[in-house]
Amino acid sequence: MYSGECLCGTVMYQVNTAISAIECCHCQTCRKAHSSAFAIGVTIDASSFQLVHGEDSLQAFESSNGKFRVFCKHCGSHIYAYRPQQPNTLRLRAATLNTDLNQFSIKHIYTENRINLD
Repeated sequence: MYSGECLCGTVMYQVNTAISAIECCHCQTCRKAHSSAFAIGVTIDASSFQLVHGEDSLQAFESSNGKFRVFCKHCGSHIYAYRPQQPNTLRLRAATLNTDLNQFSIKHIYTENRINLD
């Protein structure tokens, strides 16, 4: 089991599934949504995600047709994304996990949009 929270600690959650790998998405939409060179995420079963605190502090934004990004309306931390047409999965933003991310293997996706950071 993993726990996670937003930057201000208002939204807290638990994940009850094994996570072995996380993905760094370099698509332009993720870069804009996270104001970063890439977003770190993992797709999990929606049933394994449980909000512990702060449900009333969540705000959703439809960033592209049929994709909603959910964030803390107080500090702006992006917690997860979902698509209503795929109700069994959600895309957890792994940077909000309260664990050492070095324990996971890393996969880069949409690298055709990757920024050369060297």
